[in-house]
Amino acid sequence: MNKISAILPVKTSGRHYADNIARCDILFSSLRHFTTPATFDKFLIVVPHDEVSAVKRYSTAWQDFPIEVIDESVHMTAFADFNKRHQIRPWHRQQLIKLFASELVETEYFLVCDPDVFAIHPFTTDTLQVDGRILTHYQPRMREPHFWRASAKLLQQDPHLDRDGIWWTPAILSRTLCRSLHRRLESLYDEDWIRVLLRNYAVDWTEYTLYWLNAEREGLLDQFHAPAKAGQRSVHAAESVWFAGKNGRNLDEWRADQHFSADSDGLFAVVQSNTRIPPDRVVEKLKPYFPITVQPYDRRESLMLKGLELYSALARRSLKLFGRV
Repeated sequence: MNKISAILPVKTSGRHYADNIARCDILFSSLRHFTTPATFDKFLIVVPHDEVSAVKRYSTAWQDFPIEVIDESVHMTAFADFNKRHQIRPWHRQQLIKLFASELVETEYFLVCDPDVFAIHPFTTDTLQVDGRILTHYQPRMREPHFWRASAKLLQQDPHLDRDGIWWTPAILSRTLCRSLHRRLESLYDEDWIRVLLRNYAVDWTEYTLYWLNAEREGLLDQFHAPAKAGQRSVHAAESVWFAGKNGRNLDEWRADQHFSADSDGLFAVVQSNTRIPPDRVVEKLKPYFPITVQPYDRRESLMLKGLELYSALARRSLKLFGRV
């Protein structure tokens, strides 16, 4: 495997997205330190139509990578038909973009990133392989059973909750297996796969559970994915910061010295953006381990946007409750 591609959905306004440019700066600073831009065939940054110009301007700071800023409205045309606030969850929007990446890349494998991801150990395309297959981080499905059940119901198959499955972003996906999922959804529902998923916006499907369950049904998982071998680092650190704790205490207590040490596991870690921990605190935590440059940026945040997104979440919750009745 000579190169991989990468996909990074980015939003810079509303909820916890206003600091995503700073988070991207942390991500790319870590990639410069722990790998090289030559690792990637393409690095796709997919953004809403009204944010394209701004993100292109900010992305000049990352142009040593093979960056392509993609206007989501050009490819995700179905978004325009689901134009009520509650119909496209930001959470599902970025998942659809990740699954669609298989139509935008030429490499078999692509790294899925979010702005709150950062590398913590050196890696190359060789590091990401296990006997010719792609390195994959496994976790018991019972850690998040409701996601596996929701996706299995949509695919009309058993969730097999007793088994392990792929873990969250960052992850590395196969273009072949993504396209297989697209075909399966279209076969089941006789409709474009994106529209199938958008119509099920009140269902807690996820991109990874759909991807994994379909590949498992087709008997293709072992052909493309493999866990780390003994002595090989996996994709995820043993621990990331998924929740803030009081006043961001979980970041303060996150043992960076252990996670960056030579004998630690994992190639990537996360300080999840919805913790709302300010990026400057993350920079302070990480800068002893790699150089970080954060460019000036405009924060696009408003009470109106937050209110609309709260309305959307409440509307979806009501629809789910009504569906159960």
